[in-house]
Amino acid sequence: MPEPTSTSGISLAVISIALLGPMAGPYALIVFAALAGALWPLSAADTMSKSAGAWLLLRCTLTAVVLTSVISVVLQKHWQIPASEALAPVAFAIGALGNGWRPVFEAVGAALHALLARVGGGTKP
Repeated sequence: MPEPTSTSGISLAVISIALLGPMAGPYALIVFAALAGALWPLSAADTMSKSAGAWLLLRCTLTAVVLTSVISVVLQKHWQIPASEALAPVAFAIGALGNGWRPVFEAVGAALHALLARVGGGTKP
C-alpha cells in the first residue's frame, strides 16, 4: 500500500515550528504558565458565568504576558537570576495573583509615600 500524500502539510508545519519555535517558545511558556496560575483565582472566585470566567482568565493571562519579561529582567539585575529561567515562575505568580492587584498597588504606594516623606524630611499628606 502506498504512503499517503498528505505529508506535505505536516512538513510545512514542522518547518514553520522549526523556524518560529525559538522566537515563540518564551511567549508560549509565559502564556501556559500564566494560564495555569490564572486557574487558581478562577477556582476561588464566586459562582460566575462562563463569559465572566473566561474574561478573568484572559485578564490574568494578558497581565502576565505584559509584566513577566519586565519583572524577570528586574530579578536578573538585582538577584542575578537568569531572566530566561524566571519566566515561568513569574508568569505563574502573576497569573495566580488574579484580581489581587489592589493590595499590591496600595503597598507600593505606601512604600513610595514613606520614601518621599523620609527624603523630604516631613510627613505632609
